Amino acid sequence: MLKKVDPLEYPISEKPNFGEPLEVSEDIFLLKMSIPYALDHINLWLLRDAGGWTIVDSGYHSEEVVELWKTVLSGFCNNEPIQKIIITHFHPDHVGMAQWLADTTGAPIYMSQIEYLMTNLACQEYSEKQKGQRSKYFTRFGLPAEKISDLKKKVGGYLNSVPEAPVSYQRLEKSGSITINDEAWQLMQFSGHSPGHICLFNMERKVLISGDQILPSISSNVSVLFNESEANPLADFLYSLQQLSKLDKETRVLPSHGYVFIGVQERARILIDGHQKSLEQLRKFCRVSRTGYECVEEMFGDKLSLFNLSLATGEAMAHLNYLVAKNVLSRSDDPVYRYTTN
Repeated sequence: MLKKVDPLEYPISEKPNFGEPLEVSEDIFLLKMSIPYALDHINLWLLRDAGGWTIVDSGYHSEEVVELWKTVLSGFCNNEPIQKIIITHFHPDHVGMAQWLADTTGAPIYMSQIEYLMTNLACQEYSEKQKGQRSKYFTRFGLPAEKISDLKKKVGGYLNSVPEAPVSYQRLEKSGSITINDEAWQLMQFSGHSPGHICLFNMERKVLISGDQILPSISSNVSVLFNESEANPLADFLYSLQQLSKLDKETRVLPSHGYVFIGVQERARILIDGHQKSLEQLRKFCRVSRTGYECVEEMFGDKLSLFNLSLATGEAMAHLNYLVAKNVLSRSDDPVYRYTTN
């Protein structure tokens, strides 16, 4: 049997411990922090900046991460000034510690406008109307009543993981740039995984801080949310991968999960191919009329945890909405949607 060859190169072989910075490029350090998911870590980044430091992404808020940050700021950073706190997007493992860091260091928070607004929205409790809309979203997608009942109880995760949304911010503009330690970093803004995800690209160094937009070993979740159920985020995500595939093949990618890698063009192609295979799988599956929930089980199986069921529902709907927009599938207007190949 032929052994599958990984087309990516991993220039950093060390596995850092939580809270122990590791240099991955000159004056750029990986800071690994824990998160309470099956994917157990996030990579944050410390960059030297004008006699101090810039932080990219902040971590999931927990007592453990608070203590690790205190140690890093006073020890590794030697209480030197924090110049900027840059947040790639609004998900809790990225933004959860942002306001704590701002309060502790006095540094300004930098985000895209939509990610700042999304953070503030996500940190609010659902109104009764929002809860009703969320239930309708699951019902029309065909989830069983008992699953919907369980999901209705599972809300408000941001209230723990992001105890305080950023109070103020400096806006990062699409196609703009930001200076860190007298070096220009191009701002690349993408949608799909998140509506205004920021990546930072240093053209001179050929270094990309990619956030969750491109990862070396998993595909980022691409979901339709209950409050925008007709959205087509997969089209946006595929476009982002096409744009990232145009970067220099020697670009060193600093992802939010997994290892630093080289091979952005090949990784983008693999991810695009993976989504195309899922689309083809659904096209064939829907030759017989199917509910959304049947499509979830076809794509992801029937042994999902409640958390993963929520993610899988959003991801399946993203693929189905893409196919409907391409006129590959038709969607009925029944109380429970049915999807049929044209």
